This record gives sequence, C-alpha cells and structure tokens, in this order.
Amino acid sequence: MSKEEIIKKILEIKNELIDRVDALKKTIFGVSSIVEYDMLPAWVKSRIRDEKGDIDWTLDGYGNKILIITMQDPWTEDPTKTERKTALIIYFSYQTSKPLTPSQVPYKVRSIYKVVHKYRAKGYHVFPSLVIDRATPGAKKELEEYKVPVFNNMEEVFAWIYSKLLKRLEKLVQATKFTFKFDKIFSFLKGVVEGFGFDIPVHLLEAWARKPTYPPRQG
Repeated sequence: MSKEEIIKKILEIKNELIDRVDALKKTIFGVSSIVEYDMLPAWVKSRIRDEKGDIDWTLDGYGNKILIITMQDPWTEDPTKTERKTALIIYFSYQTSKPLTPSQVPYKVRSIYKVVHKYRAKGYHVFPSLVIDRATPGAKKELEEYKVPVFNNMEEVFAWIYSKLLKRLEKLVQATKFTFKFDKIFSFLKGVVEGFGFDIPVHLLEAWARKPTYPPRQG
C-alpha cells in the first residue's frame, strides 16, 4: 500500500468509529443531528443521560491522534447512585515509512497513558489500544506488557470494542440478583453493542430473561 492509502485506511477506521458514536448518541437523545443535540438545554441532556445513559467521543494528544470514546451508564435505583463509566482510548498512528519498532514504543506509551491517567482520575474504567498499519513482533510484545493491544484494520478494532462490552454484560448478568435496578444498564449496553453492528449472545438474553423482576421479600 502507498503512504496515501495507509493514511486513508487509518482515517477511515477513526471516522467510522466517530460516525457510529454519533448515531448512537442521536438515538439515545432522540435527535436527528448532533447540532440538534448541542441545542438541547443542559437540564434536558442531564435528565436523558440519567435515564438512558450516554456515549460520546473527543480527541486528545498531539495532532488529535487519540480518539476517546466514553460511555456512561444510566443511573439505577441503587441508593448509592453509583454510575459506571468506561473510556476507550484509541491511538491512531499514521506511521507509513516502516513498521513500529520497540525503540518507538516508549513515546507511544507515554502519549497513551497521559490520556489514560486523565480519565482514570475522572473515575473511568479505561481500556487503551493502538491502531497502526504495521508493527514488529517485538513492538507488539512490549505494548502488550502495557496492556495496549495493536490493531491494523477496522474488523479488529470493532471486535475489541465488542469484547469489552460483552464482558460488561456478562458481569452484569452474573452479579445482578434481580433486574429491577439494572434493566436500564442492560438496555443501554445492548443498544451500544447493536449500534456497533453486533448481536447479544442468546445465552445472555436468556439468562437475563430468567431473572426475577423484583428482589425477594425480606422476612
């Protein structure tokens, strides 16, 4: 592939993720465009966010090479009002001259973890990754030690996002004793999974459906 083709491929992945997030956001907030969302009063946004959850994106890092996708669960009926927040930190490298080498890894890691620490401080559960056309086995191994998986195509990135969402759903089903408090979270995550083009596994839907609607009575 030529230099231009490589850059185009990386940008297509980035732009497709942004488009998917925007589409999900419009669905959650019941608007036809992001401009319409921006015009909503702050109290309306807050109320919908509490009720239905939220997903958003922003850019960070040198040259806006880092895409951050944030997800905020809706509030539950839990008295503690604890929300769950997730941030996917995706570094897009436009390196075309040669594969990423181990000597270049420290700079990439510093750039990624500068953003990781920022979102961890805000209470997010953070998952970093790197999208690049090519990387040597040594570079991939070093990045894996920092829990930064390396991807070079759209299918791999989407599969990684799906795996993170699937784990959330699995933990939710396993931990929840009844659905009254957590239906909103399940519905939110289900919508995000489907928005990225995936289906919820049947065993999770069946496990969720079998759960009682109300908690057992005390005494």
